[in-house]
Amino acid sequence: MKIQLETIPVWDGLKSGSECFICSLMKEAERDGIRYYLSSAIMTPEIRVETNRHGFCSKHFAMLAEENKAQSLGLVMDTYYEENKQSFYPALDAISSSSSPRKAEKGFSSLFKAYDERMGGCLICSRMNDRLVRYAYTVAALFEEDVEFNAELKKSKGFCMHHTRVLASIAPEALKGDILLEYYKTLAELLRKNLKRVQADDYYLTQKYKSENRDKPWNGCEDAAKRAVYKLIGEGAVIDPVRKK
Repeated sequence: MKIQLETIPVWDGLKSGSECFICSLMKEAERDGIRYYLSSAIMTPEIRVETNRHGFCSKHFAMLAEENKAQSLGLVMDTYYEENKQSFYPALDAISSSSSPRKAEKGFSSLFKAYDERMGGCLICSRMNDRLVRYAYTVAALFEEDVEFNAELKKSKGFCMHHTRVLASIAPEALKGDILLEYYKTLAELLRKNLKRVQADDYYLTQKYKSENRDKPWNGCEDAAKRAVYKLIGEGAVIDPVRKK
């Protein structure tokens, strides 16, 4: 499978010095997705067919709502709700006409099964996932082909645990043999080194709150607890992309 590489954003990300530049790139991908589905694109028939059929995960529905783009979101939700009728209303009708609690319970079971199916798959997550795959391939390709990138990556703060897993899982599709093994070892060493660093920063933060350490410098550890969280779970995670059949 031919993958379009994203050399410029990946290089820019590495130079940023962030805790995980894939997190930063994915947060931007998420913002792009939110903007796209609140733009004039929703007036395009094929896009409306997609939003009617798939919709978004709970997180991205909420993010769309918080943008306060009432007209754009209103159009999306109107036809999405119309599509929901064929999934929800038969079960609601069955509950209303039930002759026993048992039949009503079965109606609710059908209703929420339909709800789960409707809420499964997210167009924004899908757009993010497509970009994530390209980023992961690009990191691996540059590691193999660009000596400078290889060296800079090994000196970097690495990646969060979440995106390390993504990079490692895609690696065999991009690399083979000795370079694949070197890449695996590099990802592991980056994770080991930077988990230790983040924990040490977090410990320094806890000690800084002791009265006897009040006058000591922060040494850049003011946000260490927050960095400790995101070094594990990542930011801009893909939650529930539409599954390709």
